Amino acid sequence: MKNMFIFLVSLLIISTAIVSPVLANEKPYITTQTPITLFSTQDGETEAVLSFSNVKPYDYKLLAKDSFTVIHLGPDHPPIVKTVYGTIPVSILGTPTMAMSSDGRYGIATNHSWRIEGSSIDKLTYPKGVPLTNRDLTPDMLEEQQLSPQLSNMICVVDLYDNNHPVTDRILIDDQPIHILSHPDGERFFALAKENFLTYKLDNGKLVELERSEIPYGTGCFWIHPDGNHILASISKRTPGEPAIPKWFKIDGNKVIYICDLEIDPSLDTEYMDSGVILRITPDGKRGFICQRCLYNGQDLCDVLIADLTLEKPRITQVVKQVGDGLESFAFHPNGKMAVVTCLEKTKNSLAVLDIESDPPRLLYHLDAASLSQGVEFTPEGDKLFLGSPGHGRVEVYDVLGDFEIVKNQKFIKIGYGHNSLSIGPRYFPKKN
Repeated sequence: MKNMFIFLVSLLIISTAIVSPVLANEKPYITTQTPITLFSTQDGETEAVLSFSNVKPYDYKLLAKDSFTVIHLGPDHPPIVKTVYGTIPVSILGTPTMAMSSDGRYGIATNHSWRIEGSSIDKLTYPKGVPLTNRDLTPDMLEEQQLSPQLSNMICVVDLYDNNHPVTDRILIDDQPIHILSHPDGERFFALAKENFLTYKLDNGKLVELERSEIPYGTGCFWIHPDGNHILASISKRTPGEPAIPKWFKIDGNKVIYICDLEIDPSLDTEYMDSGVILRITPDGKRGFICQRCLYNGQDLCDVLIADLTLEKPRITQVVKQVGDGLESFAFHPNGKMAVVTCLEKTKNSLAVLDIESDPPRLLYHLDAASLSQGVEFTPEGDKLFLGSPGHGRVEVYDVLGDFEIVKNQKFIKIGYGHNSLSIGPRYFPKKN
């Protein structure tokens, strides 16, 4: 017994000696290896989905303002966080990513007038006398800071460096812009609307339209190929029973040209659904991962579809079966081995971890996640994962401990309610003369 006691004490001393240096070097706040900025947008209309109102029964009166949160992270300071309310409109009906300029100075967000007929958001009533649509707006109004027209078709630019994070530009669109991303060249931005791709550049915080490309009609999501010459988009006509079809496009100068639809290999036991539009391309450009059913149904589990983008006509060649009730978004770890997908469920949300190095890719495990998980991003070094939640008004933090090991950190970052997108980029620092 005495020998056993001595052994346990010795083991405790050794363990303490090993762990203590790690704990001693760990900051009492969330850090990142390099300075980065997170840009989160929040849709006040999400209140209608989650019933934040204390009115029972819910009266469908909009109470919350749209907002965005700027989060600066780095190796030697606590998170610098500011949420700005009522200066831009954004919508949760779309994809959970927006655009940032390549230097991290500007964030760019879209808003649109499309609503799912009969949904909780469609039933909302808005404060009287407040501008809602493009028709309600004047040029003078567009110059004001406090302006958040919920049913406008608009793209906004905000300054992520200025401590007040002012809106530097607003442009009205005669289409419904759903999604916007930065091009790999660091100079241009492409926005997907119902009828067109729109191509822009930034000039001192102002958007300049370069091109407008007519495309097959529908709402959807897209990702720009790392080669800068192609786009993978998934477009839905939102007709019940009619599937959302991924499409392959070519970028020719500033023009976007439709090439083909992606077919599913007949050998695969899967199919397209009518609400699966969110997708993402792997950093090496070889594969596209496509969500099925962006809303949960509480009845069954759906698949992750994987497209081979190295083919002359890309098609779906692999599938990971029964990943979650509804799938919302992807993030790829820099190691090229691991991917995560957010799972929307009627009970409690989860995060699915995939091994994408294996052939075929496989589901490894699920982790607990906050309600209605939306935007998800790894740090550039891959040591942390950020996950936004509209239901809990927070960005959750996960620590990456190995090639496939992710552990939830108890610390998180508070943001406005209704999170709908999360973008990550370098922290902007002015150039010294």
